[in-house]
Amino acid sequence: MITVINAATSFDLVDLGVIRAAMGIVDNSEDQALTGYLSRASDVIARHCRRVFALETVTEQFRFDEGRDTLILSRYPIVEVTSITEGGTGNTVSPSDYEIEHGMGMIGRLSRDRSAWWSAGRIVVTYSAGYDLPRDTPPALQQACIQLVKSYYMSSDRDPMLRSESLTDVSASSYFAGRDDMHLPPDVLSLLKQFRKMK
Repeated sequence: MITVINAATSFDLVDLGVIRAAMGIVDNSEDQALTGYLSRASDVIARHCRRVFALETVTEQFRFDEGRDTLILSRYPIVEVTSITEGGTGNTVSPSDYEIEHGMGMIGRLSRDRSAWWSAGRIVVTYSAGYDLPRDTPPALQQACIQLVKSYYMSSDRDPMLRSESLTDVSASSYFAGRDDMHLPPDVLSLLKQFRKMK
């Protein structure tokens, strides 16, 4: 269970100016449309990757039936761990008694500088994780967002659900079905592979 303490103010993966430059737009005449596409693309990418990319401070609670050697946090990369309580309130774990793998969002338990086990029961971690968007968006993630915004922009004058159309004596059309993230372009999917969290 996660509770957000300090929420992000923006979830856009790319700055609007970067989108303009990538698309060769030299003024702000298309800003309203681009802003909408950018927010949509950022949301679709986050849902596809099953992640919140924006930097936020959260409290995450775990309840284990048995001990384990690693806590796997829902948010990453970890920027800072504020506190960890183990086995109920008041039992604060010293920073010297755990080891953080920032990029993977994992925290290992230590005892006298050796690997140990987190206890069974309730563990509460307060931490900050994510990227300071859009400034710190990884290049591949940024490129995926740019490509998706371009895709939305280029298809804005046609039915967005139209997948193919045949103009013969008898016309035929086929349509996409389902959520936005089910039909991401192949180049975008390739870029996002490294960021998608396993279930």
